[in-house]
Amino acid sequence: MQQIRSRIARLRKTAIATAVGVASVPALSQSLVLEEVIVTAQKRVESVQDIAATVNVVTAESLEKFETFGFAELEQQTAGLTLSSPNARNSSISMRGVSIDPEAGAASAVDVYWNEAVVRADVAFSQLYDLQRIEILRGPQGTLQGNTSPGGAINLITRRADLEVASGYVQGSLSSNDGVNLQAAYGAPIIPGTFGMRVAGVFDQNNSNDVENITSGLDDPQAEAYSGRLSTVWQVTDTLNAELVYQYLNREIDDPKAMSGTDLLGVRPTLDSTDQTALGKTNDYGELRFDLANLILNWEFAGHDVAGIIGYQDSEKRSRTENDRANYIQSGAPTWQMAETEADSSSYELRISSSDNDFWDYMVGFYYRDQNTQTSFFSNGIRLDVLGLGFATQGTLPVNANDLGIFTFNTFYLSESLQLEFGLRWADYERFRRADINYAGLTYVPPPLAPIAGVIDAGFAENFPIEGVSTANESTAEDAFTGSLKLRWDWSDDISVYASYNRGYRPGGISIVPSPDIQFLPNGENDLLHDSEESDAVELGFKSRLMDGRATLNGAWYYQQFDGYFGFTRGVQVLNDVGAPVDLPGGLIFNGDAIIWGVEMEGEILLTETWNLGGAVSYSKGEWDGASAPCNEREPGEVLGSCDIDGEALGGEPEWSLSLNSEYFIPLDDGTQVYLRGLYKYTDTRINTEASAGIGAVTDEFEAYHNLNLYTGWRSADAMWDLSLWVKNVTDEDEITFQQGPDQFDVGVSGGSYTQTNILQERTFGVTGRYNF
Repeated sequence: MQQIRSRIARLRKTAIATAVGVASVPALSQSLVLEEVIVTAQKRVESVQDIAATVNVVTAESLEKFETFGFAELEQQTAGLTLSSPNARNSSISMRGVSIDPEAGAASAVDVYWNEAVVRADVAFSQLYDLQRIEILRGPQGTLQGNTSPGGAINLITRRADLEVASGYVQGSLSSNDGVNLQAAYGAPIIPGTFGMRVAGVFDQNNSNDVENITSGLDDPQAEAYSGRLSTVWQVTDTLNAELVYQYLNREIDDPKAMSGTDLLGVRPTLDSTDQTALGKTNDYGELRFDLANLILNWEFAGHDVAGIIGYQDSEKRSRTENDRANYIQSGAPTWQMAETEADSSSYELRISSSDNDFWDYMVGFYYRDQNTQTSFFSNGIRLDVLGLGFATQGTLPVNANDLGIFTFNTFYLSESLQLEFGLRWADYERFRRADINYAGLTYVPPPLAPIAGVIDAGFAENFPIEGVSTANESTAEDAFTGSLKLRWDWSDDISVYASYNRGYRPGGISIVPSPDIQFLPNGENDLLHDSEESDAVELGFKSRLMDGRATLNGAWYYQQFDGYFGFTRGVQVLNDVGAPVDLPGGLIFNGDAIIWGVEMEGEILLTETWNLGGAVSYSKGEWDGASAPCNEREPGEVLGSCDIDGEALGGEPEWSLSLNSEYFIPLDDGTQVYLRGLYKYTDTRINTEASAGIGAVTDEFEAYHNLNLYTGWRSADAMWDLSLWVKNVTDEDEITFQQGPDQFDVGVSGGSYTQTNILQERTFGVTGRYNF
């Protein structure tokens, strides 16, 4: 235990991370050597250079120096990672080309952990403050992580309380997007050597997506968030240590949707994506509140290290969405939808591991997670074929999950330079979900129909309730074995090569389609079921420290084959009993074989005592392999179409991405320093996976773009204080990052005139002052 505590203390003082796909700014020593990076990616304390896998590390110093206030900004500091929030309701994470639409309801492609306990993606997309580091694990996580995700995992590790040293900081930033970011933290030993505490908090405000709604009159959208964290550590005995971390966050976002297009009726304005103008009668918005708590126990017993982690998560998310985004419904009937998701989960993990054995170190563990999610919605609909008659529906979608895992991880030291690792995990997945939609009454009756309003109301009521998931399919249970096998050879003291195999897994389920029209599917509701997904990945890589420790260079080639990859398609129609196409709302998940392969390289070098350079490049190629997808192209006699997608791109991720960073500073005679640093990101072209969501001028492919951030400032040589000026997106790139086709009302009234578009965050200037103590 004392050995682990000392290595963790060493970790907390680390000022440099090798740039494994991230931008980090190196601290200089008199010997001009990059400092070693210590991580816990494999549930043990070790150097990132000793791991036979690609692990990216973003240090606290990197987050601070590149003014990283939100989770989505991590994408700028790495290659081969996509973090997106197309609206205030949904967020998604993609890595190595593995992605899934967040509205699909399927298991995540990449999971996020907060101090080793898994959290929801919407919780992860929040404010970043007082962090120790962020670890990005690439490839299938089938052995040691709580979820067996196929794309990878991200672990957010907060700064903890300290038993010996008091420390803290205050920081304030102002920016041209009406931004204010205030942070503060302080920690100290309450009883030196026995009990310590740390508190931290953040307040963040900006102009959200900066979209003006010319219909509702909203011209000053805002996003506001505040959060607080309490960390404690208690050295109970010489061999038992306990840490408790609790965090609260509240966030509210105005999110009006920008339109692009020309009104085919000739009434509404012609808009371009750069106009940042919304037309909806109401404004989209989102609210998120969550509580996170982790209890972490470490006990040294009988020559073994025993670790226990208890995680708790409670969140509440509310959102409003305007379904008539182009304001074509003029009758006065409401067209918005409200949704509220309440989720709580508890997780428990127990690990027992040996350490420092001569031949064999082993770990065995147990994991259990219980998650309960309840989504309620209230939606306003319109019958365009009945004079704009308005009606409302309400529904509940409970989704519960219980995951059990038993795992082992073993390291065999075959020789001084050869190491073999073997891991195995058995996981049991239990799922429950329903989707019940009820009629909530008429919201608008056209005057000519007023005399028969009661008859119309009764007629609507006869079609409800709608059972989106029947009792027969509401519960599923399955189990699977996953694992890993890795061989690492130290070619020299500074260069190692490795080969690894990893298996990922995602359990099957059912697409939620809240429509009675599913009865027209060839096999009814059974056509909504999708099978589980298995993937097998191999990786060949190397890690090196060069030029007597002044540089690092790491690289990997990977190949991943999927059996039953999760695809998702929107806008699918089925022919009803009279041969007319009717929509299947919500979209369909389908399985298909697929292949992904790619190459990743990263490196960092201390060019001089005052100049460093780092960067990473990623290439990822994903294709369907002999697969077919539901579509609207039908053969004679088919009610549901099926299209051959063999060889088509797998998802909306760029094939190429590049991240570069550099800093140069000049020491002054008074002991201070002035500096200039830059952060550059290139994102290649990528397909628009939303192109099938509607008709109209929807782009099939997004253009490539460049994003450059520049920073300059003045600081003390010991980094006690720092004053910086910065500009993000220096060249004011305005490429489209998300586009969705015309909504149902736009199509019904005009034939489809406007698309919804999101563009890159506009050029933003800012100033930041920070004082460490």
